[in-house]
Amino acid sequence: MTASAMPSHRVVVRPGPSSPEEPVGCGAYVHIPFCVHRCDYCAFATWTDRDHLMADYLDAVRTEVERAVAQGWSGVTSVFVGGGTPSRVPPRDLVGILDALPRREGCETTIECNPDDVDVEMMRIYADHGVTRISLGV
Repeated sequence: MTASAMPSHRVVVRPGPSSPEEPVGCGAYVHIPFCVHRCDYCAFATWTDRDHLMADYLDAVRTEVERAVAQGWSGVTSVFVGGGTPSRVPPRDLVGILDALPRREGCETTIECNPDDVDVEMMRIYADHGVTRISLGV
């Protein structure tokens, strides 16, 4: 799904015992479609020949998140960044999207990684920006 085709986001409000209007949490999935090669088992929308679009794609996703926040999207309780191969994207560029997401306290934030891409600096950047879990494909 491209950023421009992302569904609109709504905050659902339900009555709670301690608050008459307590926002219900939701999760966010961020799709990063870039791969080195297409795996035989993969049925996801991925590109192996369009790395030149990475910066524009990430800008579009970040813009969609910012629009949703401006329209009242109040926060997520979990984030999963999958693909494709999210670890193909420069880590500082990827965390720009995470920083734009309104993550609630305690939000579990997961990024799928290819073990060949992972290094200490990448993990430091992810940790510094609230990533709490890595999903390693083997």
